[in-house]
Amino acid sequence: MDSSKLTSFIPYLEAKQKARETRSAYAPAKGGTALSILEALACAPNGAMKLGELQPASGMNFLEFFEAVKRLIDLGHITVTGEPGGEIAQLSKLGAEVADLARPA
Repeated sequence: MDSSKLTSFIPYLEAKQKARETRSAYAPAKGGTALSILEALACAPNGAMKLGELQPASGMNFLEFFEAVKRLIDLGHITVTGEPGGEIAQLSKLGAEVADLARPA
């Protein structure tokens, strides 16, 4: 390989990496899962958070979030209480244990 091409490609890769890091630092998370919800609740004070705050923290779109919350309720990992528009999700003991197991070692 021609070394002049290699040396001109390295700055390009470095700039590309820097742009990716800057973008990811300010972009919302994407591709969240039900475990993302449990993790967010595990980090919240008293293991509780308003659904309106939890959804963006999960990195999920509204439909994915709704389906994941329903599954987590059905499995006994969380409870949701409160009036519409002000519902609060609360991590159950089982949900806290699952969130703890899912954390990287």
